[in-house]
Amino acid sequence: MRFISMWHYPAVFLVSLLVDAIPVVGPPAWTVMVFMQMKFDLNIWGVLLAGVTGSMAGRYLLGVYMPKVSKHWVNKHKMQELEYMGRRLGRKTWSCWIFVLLYTLTPLSTTALFTAAGMAKVNPIKLLPPFFLGKFTS
Repeated sequence: MRFISMWHYPAVFLVSLLVDAIPVVGPPAWTVMVFMQMKFDLNIWGVLLAGVTGSMAGRYLLGVYMPKVSKHWVNKHKMQELEYMGRRLGRKTWSCWIFVLLYTLTPLSTTALFTAAGMAKVNPIKLLPPFFLGKFTS
C-alpha cells in the first residue's frame, strides 16, 4: 500500500468546493472525487466525507453570491418571478427538503438547482441538509 499524505483529503475538499461553486456547468464533483481516490489510493469514506462536505460548501457559496451576480444578468421582471418562486420554496421546509433530496438523488446536475435557488434568493442553508444526504447517498 502506498503512503497516503494527509494533504490529499483537504485537496479533495478544496477541488470539490471549487467545481461546485461555479454557476455554469463544469465537471461534477464526483468525477474529481473518483479520480483522486483512484490516483492516490485514498480511503473511500474519507474521500466521500471530504468531497461531499466541499461540494456542500461550494453550493453554499453559489447560493450566497448568485443573487448579487444575477441582478446584473436577469431583467427586473424575471427577477421578480424568481423571487416569487423563492418565497414559495421557502414556505414549507419539509417539502423543499424532499424536493432537493429527490433531485440530488437523480443523475441531473445540481448546478441548475442551486443557481435558480440563488437567483430566487432561497436561503442556501435551507437546501444543504438534504443536498448533503442525497449527495453522500448517491
